[in-house]
Amino acid sequence: MIHFKETKIKIKNLSTCFLIILPFWVLVSSCVGAGTESAKKVKYEPNYGSLSQWECPQWFEDAVLGVYVHWSPGSVPGFVFKLPSERVDSGIWYGGGIYACYTASGYNPKPKDPLGVYEFHVKTYGDPEKFGYPYLIKLFRAEKWDPDEWAELFKYAGCDYAGLAAEHGDGYPMYNSTYDSINSFTTGPKRDFTKELFAAVRKRGMMTVATVHEHPGSLFGRAWEFAPADSHVRDPKYRDLFEADSPQKYTKKMYELMEKYQPDQLWIDNPILRNSKSRWLKFVSDYYNKGAEWGKGGTLISQKGRSERLLQHTVLDIEGGHFPGGKWRWAGMKEPYPKRWQKDVPIGNYWAYAEGVGCRPVNMLVDGIVDRVSKNGVTFLGLAPKADGTLPEAQIKGMRELGDWMKHNKEALYAARPEPFKEGGVDAWQARGGTVRFTEKGNYLYAIDLGNKWPTTRGFADYEDSKKPTAPYTLGGVKPAKGSEIIMLGSNKRLPWKMEGNNLVIMELPDPLPCDYAWSFKIQILDKSW
Repeated sequence: MIHFKETKIKIKNLSTCFLIILPFWVLVSSCVGAGTESAKKVKYEPNYGSLSQWECPQWFEDAVLGVYVHWSPGSVPGFVFKLPSERVDSGIWYGGGIYACYTASGYNPKPKDPLGVYEFHVKTYGDPEKFGYPYLIKLFRAEKWDPDEWAELFKYAGCDYAGLAAEHGDGYPMYNSTYDSINSFTTGPKRDFTKELFAAVRKRGMMTVATVHEHPGSLFGRAWEFAPADSHVRDPKYRDLFEADSPQKYTKKMYELMEKYQPDQLWIDNPILRNSKSRWLKFVSDYYNKGAEWGKGGTLISQKGRSERLLQHTVLDIEGGHFPGGKWRWAGMKEPYPKRWQKDVPIGNYWAYAEGVGCRPVNMLVDGIVDRVSKNGVTFLGLAPKADGTLPEAQIKGMRELGDWMKHNKEALYAARPEPFKEGGVDAWQARGGTVRFTEKGNYLYAIDLGNKWPTTRGFADYEDSKKPTAPYTLGGVKPAKGSEIIMLGSNKRLPWKMEGNNLVIMELPDPLPCDYAWSFKIQILDKSW
């Protein structure tokens, strides 16, 4: 476990001095990444001691938002199934359910089908032996895909990095793989999606990310184990699709993805490499050394493991938004996680495309993005394209509205650091305890009023509209020095203010307000000595 050192600091620019107890990390947060230049000169060796010198690249320390797409032949049926946890999700794992008819007891035309995939597939396409996953690959054409259109949307939305799931759980590479004969370049759409999308993203000044979700056991393990010898599953030409990759083959694919496409971030959603200490350490050190050679600002690996040793040389990824148990639980985080972390979450109801995938309310997306930055986190949104390469209209609309908000307010988030103030006093990190989040950058404090508290359920429908701020507007515990300038981002109007006890009172607000939710106050601090 990582421990914080408590430090007492006097606030010199307050009319009445008082003490704040806060983690030592907060004091040095503005210096995070300062050693990045020197870190680039390190030649990493494949051992924990050497990799403990790794420092998160400055571009990721400053980032606010990333995006990636969940796209594969599983996007073709657009099927929604119910998971045992009572959650619903879409066809990322669809392929495995197709072959439920192959059992240890032989062929069963009416197998156990708790997710409903087999029944749906038979009704929609026919017998899986004739219309199996290779058939879906033929239907996966991406005929309307325009990588520049996607990248332009990502840029407008305020993304700092963007990419795709280079290989999902079905083991179908979305790139031209030397080691997997069945991939997006040789079959189906016959396009190297990773190459084309990375080129479009880089052309617009964003960093790139590739995610890998293949798991140790093939998605098609049931079919590979129980299908009869004359099944297409057993056809040697489909072996790369149906048989699980050996650790050796998987490692070769990871090196190919890394060296051929040079992603700035690799999100590795499986333990295949980590299952071998020597293989893992060699890959990580090689990737970080290559990143220094590429000269683009450094590379990083994100993953879901929580061991302290692992987090010395990787970025913690929180899938779906659930923070690990203990001190930094999402439901009650009282202080920032001590290192930059990443939260990846679908922008809609499901990770991959299905009817009704929709888009979360933009107000909700913005609130999450702001809240994470205030706790040293970066948001990684998952989009769900259709099989033809177009994005759902609801998600396009949501990304554009997000960009409209970012146009005025991203200044409060980009390259900003968590700030040890909180509405109502110095209880800085109570995750759901108020509507204001704080960041700081240089001589400025940013107070972002979300306008509402978080919804009480996991659904989107009960998410409240933001309550607009009105004058006089009070920020408790914020005491700028005399002469400080205060504006609301999106407006150039200087806002008159005064102090009432320990509270900052802003006497006037712009009319009309520059946006519909999450209003950002920029407060100049002349004597920045807290």
